[in-house]
Amino acid sequence: MYMKELDMTEGRGTGIPIIRREMERNGSPEPRFETDENYSYFITTLPIHPAFFAEDEISEGVNKGVKTNDSQHDNALRLIREGVNEGVNENVYDIISILTNVAGLNAVEIASRTKRGLSTIERYLRLLRKKEIIEFRGAPKTGGYHLTEKAKKLLK
Repeated sequence: MYMKELDMTEGRGTGIPIIRREMERNGSPEPRFETDENYSYFITTLPIHPAFFAEDEISEGVNKGVKTNDSQHDNALRLIREGVNEGVNENVYDIISILTNVAGLNAVEIASRTKRGLSTIERYLRLLRKKEIIEFRGAPKTGGYHLTEKAKKLLK
């Protein structure tokens, strides 16, 4: 009997598309698949999410439209290091950079600008709110995120 008939799997051919979709939504690198000429086996490699890399590997971000000077960049990195020490990565820097230039965006707008999944952005927004780097102002449906005064002072 096959595992599908035993109700031990979701279905035939559904796993790889789910893996690809979820890794993309999470902001993780693409999975890698390897097989032999006879397709007698395959090996899947799921690369580690960038959030687990060292702080000094923070990238410039994916949002090419964000303009910051070197001082702002250095201050943003310092703010991240001082206030956000768990899961530091380019997503956090991108959010801070975007809100420095365009305050009041909601999570969907931030996700669109960073080309990241909504659940990923919401996770980082919660982290930044917890660390009092950003705050939400306004009604749940029409409000948006803003840098706190603490963050603005550090970014100057």
